[in-house]
Amino acid sequence: MKKIIYYELRRMLLNKTFFGMLLVNGLFAWFTLSYDIIMGTAYTAPFSLWSYCVYLGRTLPLAMITVLLLLANYYYSRKQKQVEILTSATPVSSFCQIMIRTLAAGICFLLIYLVVIVLALLFYASFFRFHDFAAFILPSIVLLLPCFGLFTSLGQLLGSIHRSLVYVLMLLAFALHSITGAFDFFGAGYFSTVPLTLPIGTDGEPAFEISAAFLITRLLYVVLGIICIYLATLLSARKSQKA
Repeated sequence: MKKIIYYELRRMLLNKTFFGMLLVNGLFAWFTLSYDIIMGTAYTAPFSLWSYCVYLGRTLPLAMITVLLLLANYYYSRKQKQVEILTSATPVSSFCQIMIRTLAAGICFLLIYLVVIVLALLFYASFFRFHDFAAFILPSIVLLLPCFGLFTSLGQLLGSIHRSLVYVLMLLAFALHSITGAFDFFGAGYFSTVPLTLPIGTDGEPAFEISAAFLITRLLYVVLGIICIYLATLLSARKSQKA
């Protein structure tokens, strides 16, 4: 099992595609900070939780496209079909194979957001002398984990059916970026419009809050992700039996 995990991680991480996309994600994140977030969101400070969440929401589509691209190239390509003939003969179950792929994709996603978040912290510290970053942890989890879980599991389910469906899902990431309200998948629209509807506090900004409806939809995305993982496992097991 350890050898399989090591092999999959090496395939996902030690390649030109990942390093190239990591650079693209970093450049896009810095551009977003420098030309968008620096102005603040909905009349709030650039270093407010509102602006920070908008920043995460605007970088999420590219990050998810990166993860889907890696899945398409390294797990659902023609070369991988040949590898699956060998892996189907191993004692590793279909569920374990899906979990290993999810782990590899998750580490790629974490590395991308390590860069994205570190850039934000450096930006806030350098330009605004802001260092109170502990408050950013929980909103980051609320935004990032449901998006990764649903997109990665759905990508594996669609990829098991046909590789081209993963590319369709990449296009869907751009469409979801324009949604606002509680069902805003990436959150940028939600966190850029809600402050305009709230009363101004003593510090000149609306107090940061996340509605129950928005949290429920995040939980719904997690549940859908689990369902997609389950279906992907069933489909993979069925294909292994046929092989």
